Amino acid sequence: MEWTLANPLRDVEEIVEMADEYFVDTGDILQKSKELFRKNVTMVSTLQLFDRSKEFLAVCRDTKMVGYCWFDRYGYTTYSTEEISNAKFHHVDHGLSSRVKIRLINEMIDQHILWAYSNGVPVICSTSIRPEHEVFMKIHKKRGFTVNGSYAWIRTEEGIKCLTK
Repeated sequence: MEWTLANPLRDVEEIVEMADEYFVDTGDILQKSKELFRKNVTMVSTLQLFDRSKEFLAVCRDTKMVGYCWFDRYGYTTYSTEEISNAKFHHVDHGLSSRVKIRLINEMIDQHILWAYSNGVPVICSTSIRPEHEVFMKIHKKRGFTVNGSYAWIRTEEGIKCLTK
């Protein structure tokens, strides 16, 4: 399996389809829009061809796309001046074995840490809106993240010490 930056000409539709398949149904709270998501994936995958410091969108392929991850920056809490890089998505093909899914999630976490570190972002946050987020958060906890419910936080400099490779 190989990771590459998402290509706006090659990867957008597969990312949109995987997201559509795995997005949590939020019922009456949020209505998803494939069109808006497609636009946003296209914009970010194009922007990162020219500026890799704003957002990071990567895909993992075997014979097909098996996962993707998307991170941004410029997040802040209302009580701190420290910038936060937020994970927008960690999506893996649900048909993969548990072992492979966990490996891919760990590779995504490594990429998030390295991207935030290389861009000078001091804090990383990873969240989940999925009702079954326990395993996802457990992976983060094993990596040194502080986990509160469906939120996982770590200082980037601490995350560097916990890279898997």
